[in-house]
Amino acid sequence: RALRAAAVHMAMNQANGNGGTCTGDSGGPHFLHINGQETDLVAAITMTGDVWCKALDWTYRVDAPLARAFLADHLP
Repeated sequence: RALRAAAVHMAMNQANGNGGTCTGDSGGPHFLHINGQETDLVAAITMTGDVWCKALDWTYRVDAPLARAFLADHLP
């Protein structure tokens, strides 16, 4: 796992039954979980996954300053 200024890299693990991020999932949301419950708040946007849907995941953080500036131009 790695937290960077604009991205998050996470190892995915299917052992918990939730699957992972696949090739082709780019642009999809990662929702914020609070106290183990998924919310409707988007925390990050998928950049890439892998063909096995379990080995890796790169996402753009929506709380990064550049992302916030971009979103401010496109969202109310």
